[in-house]
Amino acid sequence: MDAIDLSFLEQQVLWGVSIGRLILSGLLLLLGILAYRFVRLVLGSLLKRFNKSGDIDVIDDVNRLLTKPLSLLINVVLWNGVIGLLALPEAPLNIHSWFSIAGAVVVLLVALYCAFHVVDVFAGIARRAAEKTETRLDDQLIPPVTNTLKLVLVLVAMAAILGQFNVSAAGLIASLSIGGLALAFAAKDTLANVFGSLVIFSERPFQIGDVIDVGGVNGVVEEVGVRSTHIRKFDKTVSILPNQTFTNAEICNLSKRDARRIRFEVTFTHEVTTLQLEQFLNSVRESLDQRTDLHADQSLVRLTNMNTNGLVVLVLAFTKSPGYDEYMLSQEEILLGVRKLAEEQGLPIMPAKEIHLSGQPPK
Repeated sequence: MDAIDLSFLEQQVLWGVSIGRLILSGLLLLLGILAYRFVRLVLGSLLKRFNKSGDIDVIDDVNRLLTKPLSLLINVVLWNGVIGLLALPEAPLNIHSWFSIAGAVVVLLVALYCAFHVVDVFAGIARRAAEKTETRLDDQLIPPVTNTLKLVLVLVAMAAILGQFNVSAAGLIASLSIGGLALAFAAKDTLANVFGSLVIFSERPFQIGDVIDVGGVNGVVEEVGVRSTHIRKFDKTVSILPNQTFTNAEICNLSKRDARRIRFEVTFTHEVTTLQLEQFLNSVRESLDQRTDLHADQSLVRLTNMNTNGLVVLVLAFTKSPGYDEYMLSQEEILLGVRKLAEEQGLPIMPAKEIHLSGQPPK
């Protein structure tokens, strides 16, 4: 059998490009057209192998976020290969070099685009996992981490693009030494805030919705970011605290307490007899013991002082519910109950002092 003569493939027909290269370029372009179906098939096969739980959301995210970007990346790489096969002329404007650089830059940009979508896929997986946890800090952590990863990808892509123009990113930074020094000083607080956010997310001293007191600022935690934490104070204003505050300050998480303390004093005049006072103390103790909203073993009613002002009785109790509304209701009922007992038993409560200025008769 005679050998097939393929010498015609070496015949140059366009810009010195052989027929063989033109045919190969056409095949690459054809593969680019089929890239979408190929990527969808490969991704589907991989998902069936690794997604054994059958998570529909993961499958939807991968198909929606990765199929088109990956097929576009394959097309760009193939087109870049076509540019190399066509061997465009250098003269008179270095067409081949410029096309090669442009092709490489486009490949890097599309690769960055694909990497962004990969990050979004994993962010979606992490977001769904965070929704299953009790704490809301996980949900708050995902956006800043996602943005940080994307920023790193942008910096890497920029360095690679500069390399296509023979520009060293390290050399460029070194040449801006004064600006780099100023940037380092400016970034010091930023790094401290980032470290503070890592402390918050790792140790979890509080979560979204908790009432905390830190550095004299108390309120409800509304948002925790990489740089700062937003606290809604009880006067409805918002305090934005740098996260580095939480690395050194004492954090008091009021939401983690299992009770609220009720404490007040009642002062009687010295006209009250010992017997009356003992009866009053016992009556208050009995009334507190009968309440179901208090920790019975933690209530305290004692005569704590006898001075020129009068006889001072301390009432101390702890509510079972840490809720503010329940606490205020219990405190109100106890105050009214103590006053009612004093009135029923005829115990005169010490009146408030009146202060008269010199030279002015009392009204």
